Order: sequence, then C-alpha cells, then structure tokens
Amino acid sequence: MAKRIELFDNGVKFLEEPHEYWYGDIQLSGITSAITHQLQSARDEYNSIPEHMRERLIAQAGSYGTELHRDISALINEFSHSGTQEVEDFRTLTQGWNIEASEYCVSDLEHWASNIDLVVRESNNEFSLWDFKSYSNKKLTKTQMEKVKFQLGIYRWLFCLQHPGAIIRNVGVIHICNKIRKDNTVNHIAEIVPVELIPTELCQSLLECELNGELFQNPFDIPKEVTAKSKRIIKLLNQKKEAEAELTILKKDILETMLFLDVPQWRGENITFTRVAESTRKSFDLAAFKAAFPDMDLTPYMKESSVAGSLKILTA
Repeated sequence: MAKRIELFDNGVKFLEEPHEYWYGDIQLSGITSAITHQLQSARDEYNSIPEHMRERLIAQAGSYGTELHRDISALINEFSHSGTQEVEDFRTLTQGWNIEASEYCVSDLEHWASNIDLVVRESNNEFSLWDFKSYSNKKLTKTQMEKVKFQLGIYRWLFCLQHPGAIIRNVGVIHICNKIRKDNTVNHIAEIVPVELIPTELCQSLLECELNGELFQNPFDIPKEVTAKSKRIIKLLNQKKEAEAELTILKKDILETMLFLDVPQWRGENITFTRVAESTRKSFDLAAFKAAFPDMDLTPYMKESSVAGSLKILTA
C-alpha cells in the first residue's frame, strides 16, 4: 500500500482583496493572468463585446463567482449552508466525494502560486483536482475549455511538485450557475465536466514564456496559413456531402431502371453503367476465433502491412 500523502500549509499567504500571493517578502504571480495573456483565444475572448460594456460584465461575472466560491468554502470548512441553489447543487454533485481541501494553495515558492478550488482524495497517494466555474453558457466554449485545460494542468504540476509521489487521477470543472435571465426565467446549470489533461511540459513552457516576456506558441492553435484554407475546405466538404447524397439518389434510380429492363450494362460516351448482382459476403471473425482459441499463437498466420498516414477533418 502506498504511503499516505498529507496536505500541508506551504507558507504562502493569499491576500484576497488585492488578489496577491506572498511567500515571506517574495511576491508570487497567480497563473490566471499568465494563461489569459499567453493564449490567443483568451486574449480575443471578449473582442465581440463593446468596450464600454466589457469591464462591467467581467466585474459582474467575477463578483458572482467570488460569492459562489465563498459559499462553497463555508459549506466545506464550516458546514454552513447558505441556502442558495448553487450550494445545494454543489452538495448534490459531490455527494460521496472524499473532499480533502478547498482553496488549497500550491506553489513552486519561486515564481507561481494558486489556490485549487477543490482537492478530492482518491487513495493514500491519489487525488482529483476540480475548479469551480459559474459561466452562464450551458456548455463551456472552446476558449473556456482551453483555458481550464492549462489551468488544471498547471495545478497538477504545482501539486505534484509540492507533494512528491502524488498521482492526479482526475481533473475537471464543477459548472454551477443559477441566474435570473432578462425574461425572468432561471438559467440553471449544474454539471460535472471532466477535462483531459495536457502535458506538463506544455504548461511549464507557457509559464516560462510569461516570465521571459515571450509569446507562447500554442501547438493547439491553428496556424494562420491553415486558417486561411479552412473556409474553402468546409465549403468543399459540404459540396462533397451534397454531391454524394444526390449521386446516391441517381444511382438508385438508374439501378431500378436496369433491373426493370433486365439490362446488365449500358455503355455511353465517357461513362459505363454496370449492374452488380446481389451476393453474399463471408469474412473471418478474428475476434471470435481468438476468444474460442485463446492459447493459439496466430503470429505465423498474421499478415502485416504499412498504412500511410492521413488527415482527418471534422466540421461542426
């Protein structure tokens, strides 16, 4: 059995009002501003909002999120339920979880520090890290998900740096919102959003760029020269889809005519129509054979061939 890893106070002091982290007389930087500054999608996130409205909306969202964090921390640490729907949603979503800490500070004690919203113990040396989000949109946008991937990736790095031997089993978002819309309907969201971790080296690279005054080259960003081709690709794929649908209808119509006239083939100018008769296809079920004869070595009978790499494109 693995040795139990205990959480501890790393000595970093968090000043909530100016939102500053201090380790003795050393001021450490939070990671949120670094992520926002270094990710192109984060820098452009609010471009669609008029500038005169931007600060007010960001402040309102921040105030709501801060209040949510306080209420949840009070529930965890003081067993005090504020009576809000959001806190009740949190209690329901995390029922049965072994919550180890909330607002748990992790740091490299040199440059960076941050508070993890929720640390859940999975075993003696395994933990899950969760971040609270109070976005009004039902599902996290691509930009929001990208930011939180780096955020939780940095959390994992700092947590494991602070706790050698620790294993992070899961990371994710607890997405809670219960706001009144302009039409007086309730925008109620309560969901767990698992997040796929990105490599630690990538998170460290982002932070190093921030420290060095450089711009992080995010490998997940589509290069400009590829972006310029995207609209054309989407147009061609849509045309292909429409053409294939129309071709299927035309082929069905021609086949029915050939069957009715009992014609096996037509030859025209630059085109030939050949009727393929119905048949039965047989194939070897390798999985079933392996299940029936698990001890048989099939290596001498397996044929191996190289498959060329290809590009897979998905469109919305």
